Amino acid sequence: MKYFLFLIILIVSWTSQAQTMYRDELGRSVSKDEFQNKILNGPYFGVPSEDPEVMMLIYRMPFGKVEPGPFYEKLGKSEELKEGKSLIVIFYPGKDECNSTGDNANDRKYFKKTHDYLMKVAAKRNASEPDYLFKNSHGLEKYQGIISWMPDPDGVFEQEFFNSLIPAEALW
Repeated sequence: MKYFLFLIILIVSWTSQAQTMYRDELGRSVSKDEFQNKILNGPYFGVPSEDPEVMMLIYRMPFGKVEPGPFYEKLGKSEELKEGKSLIVIFYPGKDECNSTGDNANDRKYFKKTHDYLMKVAAKRNASEPDYLFKNSHGLEKYQGIISWMPDPDGVFEQEFFNSLIPAEALW
């Protein structure tokens, strides 16, 4: 009887460890039903995270086509366009509650790890190195020595992709 009970406990603990976790777009745990419901009925899709046992909801963005030339030109990457490389652009609108609080808000190791991960993705996916652009530099001090940020050239990225952004100044 002891062996039977031990076997059941072992099986239950093994199956509970192998279960996939589901997280919403803000990283909060959600049930599998809620996760699937949001995919089926909302503007979301599910993607695996860096951890293979965690699935994340991602908000679907409006889509369309743009002429890539001006973006590569503004970043001085015309050669990458000729080589067929993709652009990876991280856009920082300015300091707000979402990017200045939380577990990793000031974790330099996390920033370095994330940057290194993006560099690996760029190398694997035939993309140029990531470009870090900002609208308002307030709050970028924490990246100093890890990531080099530059102003959005002529506001071209904000105008094309973030035309509905609330100005950072309005948040303060």
